Amino acid sequence: MANITDYLKWRGDLSFKICPFNEVDNLILAELSYIDIDKKLSRFPMTIKEAITAYLKKYDEKQIQSQFALSKNPIPFFKELQASKRFGNLLITNYVNKISKKEEKQFSAMVIHLNWNTIYVAFKGTDNTLVGWKEDLNMSFLPKIPAQQEAVDYLNNIGTWKTHHIFLGGHSKGGNLAIYAAVNCKKKWQKRIKKIYNNDGPGFQEEFINQENYQNILPKITTILPETSIIGMLLTQKGEYKVIKSNSIGIWQHDALTWQVEKKEFLSLKEVDETSNKIKKMVTDWLQDVDKKKREVFINTLFTILVNNKMNTVEDISKLKLRKIPGLVKEITRLDEETRKIVAEALKELMREAGKNFDRKTILHSIKVINKKNL
Repeated sequence: MANITDYLKWRGDLSFKICPFNEVDNLILAELSYIDIDKKLSRFPMTIKEAITAYLKKYDEKQIQSQFALSKNPIPFFKELQASKRFGNLLITNYVNKISKKEEKQFSAMVIHLNWNTIYVAFKGTDNTLVGWKEDLNMSFLPKIPAQQEAVDYLNNIGTWKTHHIFLGGHSKGGNLAIYAAVNCKKKWQKRIKKIYNNDGPGFQEEFINQENYQNILPKITTILPETSIIGMLLTQKGEYKVIKSNSIGIWQHDALTWQVEKKEFLSLKEVDETSNKIKKMVTDWLQDVDKKKREVFINTLFTILVNNKMNTVEDISKLKLRKIPGLVKEITRLDEETRKIVAEALKELMREAGKNFDRKTILHSIKVINKKNL
């Protein structure tokens, strides 16, 4: 089955004049935003070919793999993109990468120039740092996370250009940031936004969804979800979404390199599968049962325990064996009584919702699959 790497082999020699920008091109540029660009190079415009060449030179295969928590092997994709005539000579400008443990912020973005008056603003999704994943979970109790405000400021700055056509997009949290920036940027820039691509990005709290600015932007949003979407079904999404085929299972369908392509579009399905709907219901019910303050205490405590055990990246957690989990659970007993009670209640509610939506056999099977993947 073909993916975006195969698409680059098929159509990588076609210009955008011959074959206009499409949904698959969007995902390719959203994935490009995951690369790390050296600060010295980022001061100047560079081609996609130059950026990828520098990236592959800076990191070896093992280091690159560790940066992509849910991707099996992104290197072949980057090499095809690097050699592509369709993309290789496109200019990248305005690259930023900001990570702050203190602010619990992980934000990165870049602008790709499709032609003299059309740009694609790519917001990076969550990287392999726990800071990034912690910020994602903070969406469940904060009205706004730092990366979202960074995205608004970034787009407002880009809006001062004379560019006529603006595409926004991102994968995972990057899709969420693209929507948030479009909704909250200056109104005079909103008119120039042609489309916003949300590639399996999480949703928002109800207060955000119900505001007038969101409703005005909604017709421009294209949400793309794999058949077993987990990340993209979190919190609340509105509008229509396109469900596509993946050649992986469960949470690993979040890896955009598993999404199936047919000619110049994704291989579409009618709707997400039963597992995706069950997970959405489980998370929704848990959020309803556990108030925002308790969510905050639960999430902060969880990540404090992980950091105290020298876990700073997803890779660190992936090396954690199931037999070590009881040791982490023991740390909960050392918490003060009030915090311990909140954490216990939140965990109890989460397990209750899991039990309502998934039978014991399904849960045990999932654990076995995770074990085989060394997660």
